[in-house]
Amino acid sequence: MTPGRTLAAAILAEVESGRRLDVAWEASGASASPERGWIRTLVYGTVRLRGRIDHLLSRFTGRAPGELDPPVLMALRMGAFQILEMGGVPDYAAVSESVEQVKGTRSRAAAGLVNAVLRKVAASPRNKSLFPAPDSDLEGHLTTWGSHPAWLVRRWIDTLGAEAAKALVKANNREPDIYLRPVGMEKGEAVRVLAASGFCTANCEDEDGGGRWIRLLPRTNPAEALALVPGVIQDPAASLVVDYSSPDPGVVVADLCAAPGGKALALSETAGGVLAADLSPRRVARVAQGAARLGARVWPVAADARFPPLREAATVLVDAPCSGTGTFRRHPDGRWRMTAADIGKLAAVQRAILDGAASVVPRGGLLVYATCTLEPEENWCQVESFMARHPGFRVEPGPARASFLDRRGCLRVLPHESGFDGVFAARLRGVG
Repeated sequence: MTPGRTLAAAILAEVESGRRLDVAWEASGASASPERGWIRTLVYGTVRLRGRIDHLLSRFTGRAPGELDPPVLMALRMGAFQILEMGGVPDYAAVSESVEQVKGTRSRAAAGLVNAVLRKVAASPRNKSLFPAPDSDLEGHLTTWGSHPAWLVRRWIDTLGAEAAKALVKANNREPDIYLRPVGMEKGEAVRVLAASGFCTANCEDEDGGGRWIRLLPRTNPAEALALVPGVIQDPAASLVVDYSSPDPGVVVADLCAAPGGKALALSETAGGVLAADLSPRRVARVAQGAARLGARVWPVAADARFPPLREAATVLVDAPCSGTGTFRRHPDGRWRMTAADIGKLAAVQRAILDGAASVVPRGGLLVYATCTLEPEENWCQVESFMARHPGFRVEPGPARASFLDRRGCLRVLPHESGFDGVFAARLRGVG
């Protein structure tokens, strides 16, 4: 196997063992490889289109994917993705490299099967007649061709409607753009510096509707861009949460679920400082590294958000742990890792964190609740339940485009409408 495929296979094996894709990617050192872009396309694409690929493989093998030996299934998935989606890879190369891949495992006897199946895939590239038709079986179509788990497809059809569910699934299967939010540098100057080095277009400042973010060109190495411009790699949806939060000028903000730290670093520009807390010491260390790199007024601390590490804070941000269904473009493994039962479990955690956060917000103070999920139980239902338990809080709309505000004044960004990640946020003012 080529070095790039070998590294890709190692990352995918880590993911199959239960490791998060972004963590496995960072740990692999692939970001330093000269083949970084190619490897990332193969790894993330294979995970993103797993449902589509597995449906094809089951048609051509006559078996459910789970019935295949793991090394065989991995070789077939990687080979099929190269054939279906990576136009620069000749079919014969994808087939032969996949055969060699399985020959190097305990399942070497299945090399002939891999060769035969991938030749069938190559003979029927992107043949939609092999998939359920959307008009007659929308759930089946979005589960297979759309490559999303059936339970989630059913949920979205029910909560969003058929057309929106189709659009959302389609949006989730696009490769997301990479954005940088400058911190400590005017956006115009950051654009000039990045454009001069070929990391963004010279007119990108006029393409984003006035947001603080800068869209980087495809294949840009984020680390190289950050070496030129102080800032954070952050989707515009996360930047919108920061701007919507709009803490009172000069106050210290308590960010109780801060890791990996992007919002805390962005908030530090206008706040008097940010207490950045997180339960994991390892993740707190990552926040500390970012703060040191930017010289930001951020004070990291390891703490449980249910029991805030301070007596009072005029502004508290709870960027709550959630199902992350709004970030499946960027974290495609999340769609396969999450289960329906997890939503209820996470909602219980969010409830406890909100109650803990409320205990340190004084009268007149601000509590901002944010998630990167699309699920009602974790968003407005959570806020509504919180206000029933804490009648001294009211929703106070923050600054955002009208298209990003719902009728209650909460921030709501949907991937299929915005092209950004999906987020929700509510500003809750303590009035009694």
